Amino acid sequence: MEIKTNQIYQLGDHLLACGSIMDKDLLKRLVGKEKISCILSDPPYAVEVTKSKSSFGCKLSCNKEILNDHIQSDEEYRKFSKEWLENIKPYLNKKNSVYIFNSDRMIFSLREAMVEAGYKFAQMLIWIKSHCVIGRMDYLPQHELIAYGWHGSHEFKRSKDKSLLFCPKPSKSKLHSTMKPVALLRNIVLNSTDIGDYVFDGFLGSGSVLIACEHLKRKCLAVEIDEGYCDIIIRRWEKVSNKKAKLLNI
Repeated sequence: MEIKTNQIYQLGDHLLACGSIMDKDLLKRLVGKEKISCILSDPPYAVEVTKSKSSFGCKLSCNKEILNDHIQSDEEYRKFSKEWLENIKPYLNKKNSVYIFNSDRMIFSLREAMVEAGYKFAQMLIWIKSHCVIGRMDYLPQHELIAYGWHGSHEFKRSKDKSLLFCPKPSKSKLHSTMKPVALLRNIVLNSTDIGDYVFDGFLGSGSVLIACEHLKRKCLAVEIDEGYCDIIIRRWEKVSNKKAKLLNI
């Protein structure tokens, strides 16, 4: 299947739009009249992660550049985050939850963006990895931050979880340089959704959120700007589901 920007694909119960989350018309075509119960997203951290690791001498199993991961100022990142959060806000369910992965460097700009866009920044969750990330910082990071909140009101589905989330980090991935463990994403999805609920990811990458939804019988509505990653997502889902994706005329 030839992947093209501005097209929408059906992957079983899930929909994937190839394009930008900043494209309001594309979002309208993707979501339609459905209501999203959970945003679970891993946007670019504005740190040029692929270039940074390569320049440090790291051998990446996936050295494909992440679009929009160019270095940004705090103000630029705040505006970027606020815009995409506002774009998806009209499609949120009355009760919803928001989980956004981020870095130490940009988490404060993300928090400001959430508040300015009308979201509640409720807590900071910390994903503790099984090994650190090589870099130039004095203390090598062995964690990633997850901004947790909601817009309006929310409902926590399970018994009290902990703010420290322990989950092994993939030692390497041929699909994406910053791929998140599906097990970690499944735990988050279970905490904030029921079977059949819609989960949104505006930066789907290699498709891990969609795969987590497939495992848990949730429906994923997703956007990915890179045609190459859209192809990876479709192939990955087809392998897991043993079904075929199809192009939609919407």
